[in-house]
Amino acid sequence: MAESHSSEAHGHGDAPSYDDINVPVIILVGAISAVATLISIMFIQGLCYHWQNSFIRTRSAEVENTASVAEVQRQKDTLQGGEGIVPIDDAIDKVIARYGG
Repeated sequence: MAESHSSEAHGHGDAPSYDDINVPVIILVGAISAVATLISIMFIQGLCYHWQNSFIRTRSAEVENTASVAEVQRQKDTLQGGEGIVPIDDAIDKVIARYGG
């Protein structure tokens, strides 16, 4: 009685199919996952940019820069002649009268 140590003698023929790696399916799943991840990132980034822009537009519409408005008004008053200041038109006329023209 000779015992055979081959795999066929013990009923172990070819390796089962579940031991094989299905490379095309793994590549396909990986590619689809990468594309889905990229699309999700771009979509979320677009939503964030939209939210930031709407927040900035809302905030800028509500705020008036009062310091610059006051400075512009002060400069207009200076040109038109304020307290102790000669109006610009009168100053130009005096310079022309004095130095000729």
